[in-house]
Amino acid sequence: MNRPAVNNRLYNGKDHKTERKVLPVCFLCHEVPSDGIRSGFFLRGIFICSKCEEDLIHSQPEQHEKYQLTIAKLRKILFKK
Repeated sequence: MNRPAVNNRLYNGKDHKTERKVLPVCFLCHEVPSDGIRSGFFLRGIFICSKCEEDLIHSQPEQHEKYQLTIAKLRKILFKK
């Protein structure tokens, strides 16, 4: 099968920019952020959305349950095998 040149956006009559999109899914909340990959960051190859990042940053030890959940999530990321 002959493929068109790499710089050609069309392949088999389809526009690659609209046909294939890879959207990030947050490891913590399992949601796709509205701004895609621009709404988060990667930590050890795992995507974390901006909303979860804020939750992690502002987690306080005084909020015991929320804080313990935050620590558990971070451990799951940092010490994954």
